[in-house]
Amino acid sequence: FSFLGILRSILIYEIIIVSLTLVTELSLAQSLPKRESHVDETLPVLKVSATRSDKRAINVPAPVSKISQREIIFGLPQLSLDEALTHIPGVFFQNQFNAAQDLRISIRGFGTRSAFGVRGIKVLVDGIPYTLPDGQTQLDSIDPGVIDSIEILRSPSSSLYGHSSGGLISITTKEGNLSGNESEAHLELGQFGLKKNWLNISGISGHLNYRFYASHLQWDGYRNHSSTENTLMHGKFRLQTGLDSDLTFILSHLHSPKAEDPGALTKLQAESNPQQANSTSISYDVGEKVKEDRVALIYNKHLSPSHKFSLTTHLNRRLFENKLPYTSGGRVEFERWAPGVEARSIFDMKFFDRPGRLIVGADLSFQSDDRKRFDNNNGTPGDKTLDRLETVQSIGQYLRTEWQWTPRLEAVGGIRYDRVRFELDDAFLDDGDQSDDQTFSELSGTVGSIFHWNESMHLYANVATAFETPTTTELANDPNGGSGFNSDLKSQYSVSYEVGLKRRPLEGPELNLALFIIRSRDELISYEISGSTFYKNTGRSRRVGLEAGISHHPMKWMKTSLSYTFSDFKFTEFDDSGVDQSGHLIPGIPEHRISFNLNAIANRLGKQPRGIYIPTEIGWGQRDLTVGSNTAGGFLKGTDHLAGSFVDALRAKSIIFDLGARRISGLNGDVQIPALNAKTTAYWVAESGA
Repeated sequence: FSFLGILRSILIYEIIIVSLTLVTELSLAQSLPKRESHVDETLPVLKVSATRSDKRAINVPAPVSKISQREIIFGLPQLSLDEALTHIPGVFFQNQFNAAQDLRISIRGFGTRSAFGVRGIKVLVDGIPYTLPDGQTQLDSIDPGVIDSIEILRSPSSSLYGHSSGGLISITTKEGNLSGNESEAHLELGQFGLKKNWLNISGISGHLNYRFYASHLQWDGYRNHSSTENTLMHGKFRLQTGLDSDLTFILSHLHSPKAEDPGALTKLQAESNPQQANSTSISYDVGEKVKEDRVALIYNKHLSPSHKFSLTTHLNRRLFENKLPYTSGGRVEFERWAPGVEARSIFDMKFFDRPGRLIVGADLSFQSDDRKRFDNNNGTPGDKTLDRLETVQSIGQYLRTEWQWTPRLEAVGGIRYDRVRFELDDAFLDDGDQSDDQTFSELSGTVGSIFHWNESMHLYANVATAFETPTTTELANDPNGGSGFNSDLKSQYSVSYEVGLKRRPLEGPELNLALFIIRSRDELISYEISGSTFYKNTGRSRRVGLEAGISHHPMKWMKTSLSYTFSDFKFTEFDDSGVDQSGHLIPGIPEHRISFNLNAIANRLGKQPRGIYIPTEIGWGQRDLTVGSNTAGGFLKGTDHLAGSFVDALRAKSIIFDLGARRISGLNGDVQIPALNAKTTAYWVAESGA
């Protein structure tokens, strides 16, 4: 994957696509009506901002999905981010009901190697990166109750967002009610001790648009030792500072004093009593505590009718305590500070007398983790085993151009340079000085084009790259026994080739279709030596996928959606200490996945939509249970519950009692009682029983 080789392939590919689309346009010119622009104002407009500027979704040469507020809150318990996203093809979720492990998300296989939380995917909230400079993302401070919309870009986007951008999830939170001041209070009750209450206060006061949200969740969980409790507050205040400028202040607070982890079960244990916890998890009191605060300032200014400037500053502080199911170093604590600054300019201009757009920007972020580890003596802290300061500095500069070559053909291109520096300052010298530093730098790019066949049919093609650096934890474990970082680790690098179709008619079903091939080198995997976990780069992998989604409103009060994902992800080169492991599937992703959603909505004046919501997922396809050996790739294990055919999430989230229309001193009150199916990702099976 030399850069010149990739660039040459991209240019050849783009020349072929552009030539074909130009020939097609000329051949259609006689039969199709002449139009000055492909834009038809009678069509419903769906705008997205995942590409760093507001743009119609049909003009983006990449698969972009947008989920509205109604789809997020309608008939759902609003406990986890995945609830409204199950119908998006190419996106797969795990650990929905294990608060200690956090929600795991993968997009086209990026993120599957994460043991907890999110890796390999960029997550933004109101444009603020929740993904840290080292590539990790925690989602525990995102409450679905604050979300207005979610955009998902299912294509590598390192040319826009830097490393760990195999895909993008961009969340926009709610603002104040434009019609006036509003207050809402909700109470939600459910199975297994579920209780969630939340409060919304929003409105407009002069030039200030404001919204404040607070929630408290308590849940015993389906399994023993799986209870969780958290309190979350979120405020968003936007001040109109002029006719062409505004300033937004955002703050959030999370306090999670308890998130227990029941641990893994063997298949026999799960069959005999799926509600039991692993005895080791109970003995060591496995779980975590979190406190987190975030603040951000976002300034937007139109310097001229064709030039928009934005500046974002943000700061994250996180206090974390974790108990793991073993003694030596089994208690982890850290205090994290993560500030950042982003600047972006958007220029609307003409290139060769055709409309275009130029986006230029830079991102600077910093991460400092004061990390300590102690022995875990059956839940109580023991001797200190680690004390170090881990810092990561990341800086990236990017440029993106968008050009409407002809009324029916648009082209985009982008390039970005990133430099990520890791430093470790060791303060625990009993095992030697592990202090070290390492720097990674990568150049990323993308080109694409979209051809508007007619007002409702749009064809696109793109080539894009993505890279992912190791984390500090992965770097700090050297299998050679030396001090400092593992100097053999390199960034994982991927190149994606994709063609697709978007159909968005004024009436009738909407259709999205994408076919892609992703080739990666230096896949990062974990392996074990004498009970210790280390990391290495494997050879190469190849991912071939097909994603199809269709949605339709057969009646005004009903919406249906159906999606299908085919994933054939394999290692093409994998030398496991002299043993050829090529041909094995990359684990953690079902080969076939079908999702069907049905919304039957009853709209009543003055009330929120209420009705029936039935999400259903079916997956099948046998997975290899073991890839590699105990010395390399031994952790690459699929889960055998993906084999066969099953239904994952017939969750019957119907409303039992609703007081949504009653006003009590200006306060709206809802009581919602969803029935959560206990079998939905209630446990996972480890073949080793660990």
